[in-house]
Amino acid sequence: MIKTNNTTNLKNISKYLLTTTLTLGLLSATNTVIANQNSTIDNYNTRYTPQGRIKAGKRGTYKKDIHVWVYTSKFAKRFGMPQEWVDDELKGAEALAYRLDLDVYGTKCGYFSNVENCRPSTACVVDMYIDDKANLPWNTNSRFESLYGRKSNPFFVAQKKKDGPTYGKRITKRGQQYKLGLDSTGIVYGKNDKWKLGAYYILEYDRDIYKNLDYLSGSVICHSFGKERDVKIDIDNPVFRKDGSVSMKSTLAHQIKIPNSFMGRIEVYDKAQYEPNSLFKALRDRLSATTKPKSSE
Repeated sequence: MIKTNNTTNLKNISKYLLTTTLTLGLLSATNTVIANQNSTIDNYNTRYTPQGRIKAGKRGTYKKDIHVWVYTSKFAKRFGMPQEWVDDELKGAEALAYRLDLDVYGTKCGYFSNVENCRPSTACVVDMYIDDKANLPWNTNSRFESLYGRKSNPFFVAQKKKDGPTYGKRITKRGQQYKLGLDSTGIVYGKNDKWKLGAYYILEYDRDIYKNLDYLSGSVICHSFGKERDVKIDIDNPVFRKDGSVSMKSTLAHQIKIPNSFMGRIEVYDKAQYEPNSLFKALRDRLSATTKPKSSE
C-alpha cells in the first residue's frame, strides 16, 4: 500500500515538473519573440519617444524632436511617423515641420543702445517636403545649398573690391538678384488668398533628398504666421524687371495648402517657445525694470 502511494506521488511530481518546464519554455520563447520583434521595429516612436525606446529596449542618448509636424498618410507610412499628425487636408506637400530656431541667424548685439546687450536672433522655420513631380522652378542646377552651415564667413570683410563671395559672380551671370533655390516665394491667407504675410525666405534646399522628394527649409514671420488660418505658401514662376527684381506679374507655379489644425498647433507652440524668447518680451522686461513706481504723496 505504501509502495503504491509512493509510485503515485512520483508520477504526480514528474507530471508537475514536466508541466512547469513546458510552461517556462513557452514563456521564454514568447519573450524571445517579443524581444526580437521589438529589436526589428525601427520607426519614430522607437527612436524619438521615451516610451517607445523603453519598449524597444533601446539605450543611450537620442535626439529630441522640437518640431510641430503635419504630413499625409502616405508620408507617415513611408517614414514610420505617428498617426496623430496625419492630415490629408495638406495639399501640395507631403510633409511640413515647424520649429523655433535660435541658431540659424546667430547672436546679435547692440540691443537697447547697449553694445554689450546680446541675444540669439529668433527664426521661425518651416521645412517642406514636396513631391518632385511638382517640377518647381529652380533657379540653379545645384542639387543642394544651405545657409545653415555658414557660421564664420559672415565675419569676413574683403579689403579688395574684387575679392567678393562667389555668389556675387552668379548674380552677374544670371543678371538678377540672387535668391537661394527659388526666386519668388510668398505666403497668403484668408478667403480667396486675400491677404499676404510676407515671403518664405529659403535657408536651405535639397533636391531629391529622398527618392522623388524635394526639401525646402525657410523662415516665416514669427508669431504672426501661427495666428492665421487658411494659409498657403506660393511658389511662383518669376517674371523679372530690368534691375533683376521679381515683378508682380509672376504667375503661380505651385501652392502648398496648410491645414488649419496644423496652424492651431503652431499657435500653441509659439506661446510656449517663441514668446518667452521674443524681442518684444525682452523689451517689456526692460521697460518694467527701468520704469520707476510713482512715489505716494
